Order: sequence, then structure tokens, then C-alpha cells
Amino acid sequence: MKKRISIFLVISIFFITLMGCGNNISTDNSKKPEENKKNVTVKIAGLKGPTSMGMIKMFEEKPSLGKGIQSNYEVVPTPDVLISKLVNSEFDIAAIPVNAASTIYNKTGKYKFLAMNTWGMLYIVSNGVEVDSIKDLKDKKVYVSGKGMVPDFAFRYILKENGLNPEKDLNIDYTLSQHEELSQALISGKIKIALLPEPFVTMVTSKNKDIKVKLNIEEEWKKINNKSSVATGCLVVRDEFAKENPEVVDTFLKEYEKSINWVNNNKEQASVLIEKFGILPKAKIAEMSIPRCSIRYMNAQDSKEKVNGFLKVLYDFTPKSTGGKLPDENFYYKK
Repeated sequence: MKKRISIFLVISIFFITLMGCGNNISTDNSKKPEENKKNVTVKIAGLKGPTSMGMIKMFEEKPSLGKGIQSNYEVVPTPDVLISKLVNSEFDIAAIPVNAASTIYNKTGKYKFLAMNTWGMLYIVSNGVEVDSIKDLKDKKVYVSGKGMVPDFAFRYILKENGLNPEKDLNIDYTLSQHEELSQALISGKIKIALLPEPFVTMVTSKNKDIKVKLNIEEEWKKINNKSSVATGCLVVRDEFAKENPEVVDTFLKEYEKSINWVNNNKEQASVLIEKFGILPKAKIAEMSIPRCSIRYMNAQDSKEKVNGFLKVLYDFTPKSTGGKLPDENFYYKK
């Protein structure tokens, strides 16, 4: 059954083990104090890429999360692998795409939304073509990787809200289905306009000086819908773990916010760690991409309205993108 759920989740998004919480306090006064301690190992996962960049200081320093609390950090290479592990409750806390969090919650109920960590990260880039507004894309060919994926939905939503019909008023080309493939075509000059996420934006602009960032999708979204935002990456927490260890979760969030602030204020140092732990392959690209990765912390309750609004847009394109329905109030972690 678990395997079936895992496969369903991976397809629908395409875009822990709870270590013994220690012995219960014993009424046997003959036991030594150390036998009554609560010993917990927190298993924490970061998805390879910008979603986990804000956590990098914690990967390096493993800050204390409380007395008797151990922490293990792991970088997972792809969303499908991480989703499968979450379905099997292999991690207590994880950094994942927001729509993946919604899908896992709706299908299993095992994980709650803990905090936002990345916003937007999507840009219209151009090689020699003037694009000063969304409406300038009329009658143009724009290359997008991944038809029916979150970036595609966000882009089409903005087009529609600006009065452009994505099927008629411009040519959205999905033939280059991988970010790497699209990036190389842009660098070589084979294509002229593309929708790309970071760190690929930094990669193409650093390799070809004629390629310019023209539009920030998050900023374009704000112009038409300031109650929601392009909610890209988030933290989730295993519900059972959070209920049994609320103080650990609260401490983790405090350290996580500190780590995000440190990354934004110490880009060069952070980029070295980002390469060290395999979050991105090159420190220089990481350093240059950090400002456009929009790494910003916002807790579950404060970000709820923005996240709900974004998920509603995705759901309206296809319910599959959010797990068949919109998550209910219990999706959002509350102290």
C-alpha cells in the first residue's frame, strides 16, 4: 500500500523514522536519572537545490536542538526520492516544494506545513530580445521546461491576468523539457526567450553576457495578486514528531531562521558550504544566485494566506498539482 501511495505522489507532483522518544518517566525511583532522559534523534532532509540553501549553516554546525537531542542531516538528490521517503516517514523535518507538501498532506496526513523558505525564483530571460513587460511577450516564442509543472502554471496564470491567451497570443514551446537543455540552447543563441528558475538564470547570464534577466515572475505576480505569492519551497514536519516534541520543533525553527539570515548576509561563506554539501555544484554560481533565490523565512501561520492563494491557482489548473484538493486548516503547523 505504501508503495502504491508513493508512486501516486511522484506522478501527481511531476512536476521518521521517529527514533525512540526515550523511556516514559518511571515511577520506579530506583532508576538512575540518565535512564529517564528523553533521547531523540531528529532526521532532517534537504532537497538538492535552492530549497535547501537556507539550511546550509545548520548542515555545517548542527546546532543544539535541546538536551538529549541528536540531529542527522541528509541531502536528497531529487523530489521523487524525497517524496517516497516522506511517505514512508523516514524524515522528521524536510525542505520540499510547497505543492509537494500539499500533496503529501492530502494523501497521507503525515506531514504539516512548517514554514516558507523560498519564493519565486522564476525569471523571464532573453538573448537579444527586448521584453519590458508581460504584454511584450505577445506574438513571441517563449521556451518553458516542463509542461503542466508549477512554473508553467505560474507563468500561464500571469499571462491570463495580463489579458494574454497562452494558447493564442504567444507561442509557448515545451520541446526542451529539461532546464539544462533549455539553458544550453539559450547560451548558444538557438533560442531567444525562456522562463528559467535559479540557479539556471545565473548560469546562463554568467556564460553569455548578451542574456539578460527581463522579468521577475514573483514581482509580476504581486502586481496582479498581492494577497498570495509564488510560494516555491517550504519546510514540513512529521505530525507525530511535532506533537511529541514541540519544543524541539520550536528550537529548530529559531535556528533555521538564523541560518537563512546568515546565508543572505554572508553569501560568499554560504556558497562554499552549499558546494561542500552538494546543494549546488559550484560555489561561485551559488554566491551569484542567492539574491535571486528569494530565500525568506515565514512561519506557517503568517504565510498561510499567501500559500493558500498560490495553491488555489495551481488547483484551478489541475487538482492533481495539490493532491486532489486544497489542504484544510490543519495543514498549517500551529504552536
